[in-house]
Amino acid sequence: MALIAMMALVVLFEGFDISVTSIVLPYVSGEFHVGPQAIGQAVAAVGMGAIAAALLLRLADRFGRRPLLLIATGGFATGSLATMLATDLWHYAAFQFFTRMLAVTQVSVAYLIVTETLPPQWRGRINGLLGALGSLGAALPFMLLEKMLATSLGWRGLFLIGGAPLLILPLLFFLLPETPAFVASRQRGMAGLSLITQVRQLWSLDLRRQFLLVSLLWVLINFASVSTSVFFTTYAVKERGWNAGDLALLGPAILAAAALGNLLSGYMVDRVGRRFTIGLFLVVLGLAAQLGYASHDKWLIGACWIVIQSTYGIWAASFTLTSELFPPHLRGAANGACNNLIGRWGMVIAPAVVGEMGARLGGVGAAAFWCSLAAYAALPILWLLPETRGETRKFPAA
Repeated sequence: MALIAMMALVVLFEGFDISVTSIVLPYVSGEFHVGPQAIGQAVAAVGMGAIAAALLLRLADRFGRRPLLLIATGGFATGSLATMLATDLWHYAAFQFFTRMLAVTQVSVAYLIVTETLPPQWRGRINGLLGALGSLGAALPFMLLEKMLATSLGWRGLFLIGGAPLLILPLLFFLLPETPAFVASRQRGMAGLSLITQVRQLWSLDLRRQFLLVSLLWVLINFASVSTSVFFTTYAVKERGWNAGDLALLGPAILAAAALGNLLSGYMVDRVGRRFTIGLFLVVLGLAAQLGYASHDKWLIGACWIVIQSTYGIWAASFTLTSELFPPHLRGAANGACNNLIGRWGMVIAPAVVGEMGARLGGVGAAAFWCSLAAYAALPILWLLPETRGETRKFPAA
């Protein structure tokens, strides 16, 4: 239980960072006097931090899960605090690049620790529980924005909250153990493989097909998720006339929906399978985004946004599937390569595409509507992958 509680805190603040980066966009653009194209480019640059995280994640297979999580957590909190000092859009993007890189590293390692510590029949539900706690972090900026805007700190005050993980760092240092799977890999001499060796093994005939499929799946999941979420605040405020109070009203409902969505995802992952769960959540994401971004009714838009938040349980399910498809001594490298080095290009491209399309179509809402089709494109990729529910997979010797 102590392990789950510690990982929950880590995931909570990663959810906070992803959400706060989006919710402050209309206020950042107003202060720095920039339009949607520049904002889209800046957010794309921030997303590059998730790709850079691949270089850090492979170190989890070399030095261990525990030390990398400690470094990432401390660095993430420091980067969030530094964001308060931004004096223009590109300073903001630079600080958030660093923060995003470490936020993605810490949450990936947290899910990896859970996968390697718990038995297969519990992994989905616990990862879903962690996702539910991450949804709490994602809802906090919505609930706190109006109050922060009323202070002298303004939108920057939200990044002060992002520095809170520094307070839990001592707890992680003294109580977090290394995972049994990594200890066993180190004892067998499998830890500390070079980058070239890791790439060669991931590209072996035994793993190549699933490496390519998982990478493409992550590209589409990231693109669909980000393109339907990153500009929602801008869409609501600038295209539908919402204010900070309207956004604050969504906070509790977002929290409840996202928590329930993650818990449902975890339950379904263990009961009906990883692939079916991911596929169902992708379909719901696409339908809710298309309805919400085409509507002018405030209540319908809000309801669709709440449903979109509930689909983010797809992340916990996808982390679980990705980790289970690769042997323990390559899981850090596989997560780093599939989800970050390759898959996160979907996250990088999405805001730039929405910003550019928004300028051409007359609004980011129309752009998000069309980009949501990527959710359906992921379905055939998903069903080409093997199901891992309830399995303790056997891998060939390296």
